[in-house]
Amino acid sequence: MAREGINKQLVQQAKTALLAQGKRPTIDAVRIALGNTGSKTTISHYLKELEEKPKPTLERLSEPLAQLVLGLSEHLQAESEEQLTRVQAQLSLDKTQLESQLQRTQKHLEEQQHHMENLEARLLNEQQQRQEATAKVTQQTSDLVLAHQRIEELTRQLQEQRTQIAILNNERQHADEIFKQFRQVRQEEHDTLLRQHAQQVTQLSEELHHNFEKLSITQKELIELHRENARLLQQLSTRQKFNE
Repeated sequence: MAREGINKQLVQQAKTALLAQGKRPTIDAVRIALGNTGSKTTISHYLKELEEKPKPTLERLSEPLAQLVLGLSEHLQAESEEQLTRVQAQLSLDKTQLESQLQRTQKHLEEQQHHMENLEARLLNEQQQRQEATAKVTQQTSDLVLAHQRIEELTRQLQEQRTQIAILNNERQHADEIFKQFRQVRQEEHDTLLRQHAQQVTQLSEELHHNFEKLSITQKELIELHRENARLLQQLSTRQKFNE
C-alpha cells in the first residue's frame, strides 16, 4: 500500500525530473526527489509500471490490417530467429576463435612463464655470481689492505735500515778519518823511528868503525908491546946469562 500523498503521477514527475538532470531514476534517487517520503516498495512498484509499455491488441484492428500485422510479426520473428541463428553461429565462431586465441595466449603465457622462470634462474645465478664476485672483491680488498699495510711496514723498516746505514756510513767515514789520521800518525811515527833507527845505525856504524879503528890501533900497539916485551925479555935473558 502506498503512503498518503504518494502516487504514480508524483513518481513519474520525479522520474522525469531526474532524467532531465541526466541522473538515473533509481528508487533511492526518486525517494530523495520526493522529499524522502514514500516506501521503497511503493516507489519500486510505480517505477515498474512506468517502465512497462502498453501491448497492442489485434482485436481492435481490422482483419486485413491484423493479417498484415500478423504477417509482419511472423516475418520479424523469422528474421529475428535467422539473425539469432547468425548471431549464435558468429558467437560460436567467435567462441572458437576466442578459445583458440585463449589457447595461444595460454601457450604464450606458459612460454612467457617459462621464459620468466629462466630469467629468474639466470637472475638468481647472476646474483649468486655477483655475491661471489663481491665476496671475492671484498677478500681481494682486504688482502690489498693487508698488503698495503705490509708494504708500509716494510717501507718503514727500509727507511729505518737506510737511516741506520746512513748512521753507520757516517760512523765508518768518521772511523776512516780517525784511522787515516791514525795511519798518518803511525806512518809519521814509523818514519821518525826509521829515521832515528837509520841515524842510530849510522851513528853505531860510525862508532863501530871508530872503535874498530881504535881496536886496530890498540892491536897494533899490543903487537908492538908484545914485540917490545919480547925484546926486553930477550935482553933480560942475555944480561942474566952475561952476569952468570
